Amino acid sequence: MMRIKFKFAAILYIMVLAFSCSSYKQDGGDNIFAFTHVNVIPMNKEMVLKDYTVIIQNGVITKLGSAKSLKVPEKATIIESKGKYLIPGLSDMHVHLEGDAWNIMYKPESKFTKEQINFDDILFLYIANGITTIDVMFAFPEHIELREKINNNEILGPQLVLSKMIDGAGKAWPPPLGTWVNNAKEAKSAVIEAHKLGFDRIKVYSFLDKESYDSIITTAKGLNIPVDGHIPLSTSVEHVIASGQNMITHSEEIMKFAKDYTPEQIEYFASFVANSHTWLTATLTTSNNLISLFEYSEQEFSKTGTQYLHPMGTDIWNYIYNNLYKNVPQENRNAIHDGYKHFQIPFTYEFYKKGGKLLIGTDALIPSNVPGFSLHEELEQLVNIGLSPFEALKVSTTNTHEFLGELEIAGTIESGKKANLVLLDENPLERISNTKRIIGVMTHNQWISKKEIDQRLVEISISYSQLKKDRLNQK
Repeated sequence: MMRIKFKFAAILYIMVLAFSCSSYKQDGGDNIFAFTHVNVIPMNKEMVLKDYTVIIQNGVITKLGSAKSLKVPEKATIIESKGKYLIPGLSDMHVHLEGDAWNIMYKPESKFTKEQINFDDILFLYIANGITTIDVMFAFPEHIELREKINNNEILGPQLVLSKMIDGAGKAWPPPLGTWVNNAKEAKSAVIEAHKLGFDRIKVYSFLDKESYDSIITTAKGLNIPVDGHIPLSTSVEHVIASGQNMITHSEEIMKFAKDYTPEQIEYFASFVANSHTWLTATLTTSNNLISLFEYSEQEFSKTGTQYLHPMGTDIWNYIYNNLYKNVPQENRNAIHDGYKHFQIPFTYEFYKKGGKLLIGTDALIPSNVPGFSLHEELEQLVNIGLSPFEALKVSTTNTHEFLGELEIAGTIESGKKANLVLLDENPLERISNTKRIIGVMTHNQWISKKEIDQRLVEISISYSQLKKDRLNQK
């Protein structure tokens, strides 16, 4: 049984082509792949380059051009792609991962072992959904080792961006999940320690006092480590923007400080944030799925993808639902729906149209956001509020790598860029849901076909079912 004993805030928002080959990995020799007769959506412009050949060597795009004129190297592994569509790898810039820190939910005899927390399977959900970059906004020290294993091609996974969370003490997500600080001095030490350990970024949370928040910002700037996260309740939208916070992690973080949901307030905040250098992940799926959970919890807990959710992830869902969501009064549920419909949606659209720096994030591992699968829900959300399919794709491809300062080497399909690629059965510029029609994914100089994706997902489902049975038998 789970046994977390700490106080949560009452504010709820704080919270195919079946190729004959299945998988190719080339570690030596020529290391060459060629997508032939493919329609390329390069994402540096809104266009489709029809009937192209794209050549990859050692994980980098070396050439692309008309299939009629570009010669395929003799020793290349050919991926016949006639009539299919090639896009850059997708990203999810707000996710959470399972890990040993979550064992605080369990009695000693019920804790998950390191072997049971199999990151090969956990991370495969992202690869299976065409996601080659994720920002882990609740990262643990073990994820640092995991990041290095991925970078060294020891295991297959998306590029990991790791953010260490720091919050005021005694309110939410206790150590080792996050780091609690009581004052500015402790906040400074927490940033220095996170930097020393090798985290990429700092995530600030809601219950920091203003002095601690300011200390985090100042210390992080000195160490050249970016700061993202919530808008602490002790501060304001204006304060975090002036402080230079790099990214705000939810559109409802802005909503917390709105006097009302009038067009004037939406206009003010959309313009104010858009005219800054601060990025935003809207995480519309988080609010939309929460509203669905209130009405259709049973369906949400059995939606597509939940069969591939690690048992620890399932327990996290159950804990959050039972302790935070299940007994929310109807009045509060109505308020959440009202805020989503009348502030978050129009604000996100206005922010984007005013030139705001928009990223995509899903808050995956929060119920009922299924890791990997929820990214496609968020893409559809962005199109539903008014973005074109191309604009939504740009948010999940080029915007990510601009944010990370690596657009010169990733985020578009051009010569010299990393070969993080997704082959689709249909054109996503015509219908954004076509991002789900994945034929295969290329990343880390590997080609993972739909055949292998489907096979791995079945194996993961069976493995997790057995793990659940084994744990029940232990009780």
